[in-house]
Amino acid sequence: MAQIDLHFLGKKAIGIPLRVAHLGAMAMLVGGRVLAPAHASLHSWQLLTAATGAALLVTEASHSRHWVYQGRGLMVLAHVALAGLVAFAGSGAAVAALVVGAVGSHLPRSVRWWSLRHRRVVE
Repeated sequence: MAQIDLHFLGKKAIGIPLRVAHLGAMAMLVGGRVLAPAHASLHSWQLLTAATGAALLVTEASHSRHWVYQGRGLMVLAHVALAGLVAFAGSGAAVAALVVGAVGSHLPRSVRWWSLRHRRVVE
């Protein structure tokens, strides 16, 4: 009988709802930026997007000590940088952050785990 990896299940039990919350908050923020309502009405969505994003960053970084210089870490850093520009650059930065986040999440494992430092895939 196959053994169940409880550590893995625990990470998934936290990561999946957190990712869903982040995607929902970012969708509201990006949609709000594109439709251009008053900025005050988006403040809650900005805070929720930032909070869930920070929590995701912590969970993702805990997967490997090499994370920050792997493809997955570099994509997250680009995503965070673009998200930080939303307040200044408007809807273009919001859409770019959404695209970079989506692409980074769906890259093949060989790209996500490729290490800039080691010049190869590192687990």
